[in-house]
Amino acid sequence: MNLIVDSTPLYDFDEKNPTTGNGVGKTTVLRLINFCFGKEPKSIYTDPEEKQTISYIKNHLIKGEVLIRLTLSSNPDEIDPETEYIIERNFLSRKKKILSINGDNFSNVQDFTNKLSVDLLDLKLGDKPTFRQIVSRNFRIDPPSVDNTLRYMGNFLRGPEYETLFLFLFGIKLPDRAALVKQLGTEKSFLKRLEKNPREELVLALKKNIDDIDKAQVKRSSLNVDPLYSEKLKQLDDLKYKQTLMANRLTSGRLRASLIEEAQEQVKSKKTLINEEELSALYSEAQNLLANVEISFNQLIEYNNSMVDSRSDFIGRELPSIRENNKSLEQKIDLIKNDIKKIVDDLSESNNTQELENISEELGQLFENKGRLSSRIDQIDEERVKVDDLNRQVVDIEKTLFSTETHDNIQDRLAELNRFFYFYSQSMYGEDSGVTFQVKKDRLTGKQFYDFYVFSPNNSSSGKKQGEIAAFDLGYTLFARKYNIPHLDFVLYDKKELMHGNQLLQISDDSQKANVQVIVPILTDKIPSSLDDDKLIILRLSQNEKLFKF
Repeated sequence: MNLIVDSTPLYDFDEKNPTTGNGVGKTTVLRLINFCFGKEPKSIYTDPEEKQTISYIKNHLIKGEVLIRLTLSSNPDEIDPETEYIIERNFLSRKKKILSINGDNFSNVQDFTNKLSVDLLDLKLGDKPTFRQIVSRNFRIDPPSVDNTLRYMGNFLRGPEYETLFLFLFGIKLPDRAALVKQLGTEKSFLKRLEKNPREELVLALKKNIDDIDKAQVKRSSLNVDPLYSEKLKQLDDLKYKQTLMANRLTSGRLRASLIEEAQEQVKSKKTLINEEELSALYSEAQNLLANVEISFNQLIEYNNSMVDSRSDFIGRELPSIRENNKSLEQKIDLIKNDIKKIVDDLSESNNTQELENISEELGQLFENKGRLSSRIDQIDEERVKVDDLNRQVVDIEKTLFSTETHDNIQDRLAELNRFFYFYSQSMYGEDSGVTFQVKKDRLTGKQFYDFYVFSPNNSSSGKKQGEIAAFDLGYTLFARKYNIPHLDFVLYDKKELMHGNQLLQISDDSQKANVQVIVPILTDKIPSSLDDDKLIILRLSQNEKLFKF
């Protein structure tokens, strides 16, 4: 355990010059570490309760060009040159912005956190859960993470999103249906556009069209047309039919691209482009009125914009191939147009009757219409096959997800997790706390999902809740090590002064034995005497020696 404390003299109170260990920057140290893991800068200079910008801190960080350097190492006692990992961030923008990992600077936070997620958690770009969702468990600084054992993102995530997060944390590998469900929605929307005229109606129209072509061709044959001229007419009919087929394919491709671009714009429009200060004030007012608003405004903005970018990228993944195909169709149509023009020019030089020209023009229009009808029917058939296939895949995945076998596998894995959780909850309070689950239905989609929660004999007090959280975090870290689940071997805690000194001593002892780094900011008068040790205290602050010196 590492402690960040104040050096305020005890029982030395002066009414004229009162001293306190509060407001010296102990918790801010934790926030700066979180900042190095991709947290937004506002978390450092915004009052967590009032949600107002603390201008003098913001100005100090920007005008003073304050640089935060965090060094990670596999050895918590000393920096190992072989494994050291250096993160640097400042609060400036544009050319003066520093956002670097091991000396490599990044232009934006998204690329920066993507690199962290690959290096520290071996995540792939676009993976769910996100890097910030996973590591927020390690930063129990503010509500909701400081108050909730499992639902440390508060109301920030919905049930199905928590399902994805916990399945990852617990090392339970199940098929991910989210991408399929999203694709299914896009394909259904496209099919609905195609079926503006029902397929049955199109089939009947095509049959009549073919009958009309047969009649016109019989009529043209009766005119005793020169065989060479007749062959060219047939070529012209075929070319017009192919041109119409390709033109319809092109129209469909452009429609598909337009739908995707429209969907991307709709998603991107959800980014917060309004006056954030005004909205923040409204949000603060809502927090005062509603006790269960657990997530901060800045967290909401950060998560929303991150999700918007991910969804936009996913929606647009097919655009490059669609555009390439459209370009190829345009080139082929141009070639057919040239061939049509050449045949038309040849036919115009031949001697023919007005009746033959009229029949030939009629046949040209009939073949063009046949191409349109045939193309639309084929597209509907292809899209129906695609939708049916996606539906089958989703149903198959859901059968696997909620099978008896999967249910038993999850129970077995949680039993392993709970062995560690039980050990530390027994160590803290002599009670068994554990993680269990149930199947619920999402009220928005009607889809089933696994809801994970903690069962505990009695965690009603705020202090005891803090002990439960620590027991879970220590137990989870050992569990993750055993099953090679990507994780961080440290936890940052605020509010541990709510616990009894006996439990603080126990956390110190347990974390030392488990080799888990626990960093706690705490007032001097709350520290048990045996923890008041320079070997454990890594930073002392006071009213005269604050973290930020102005």
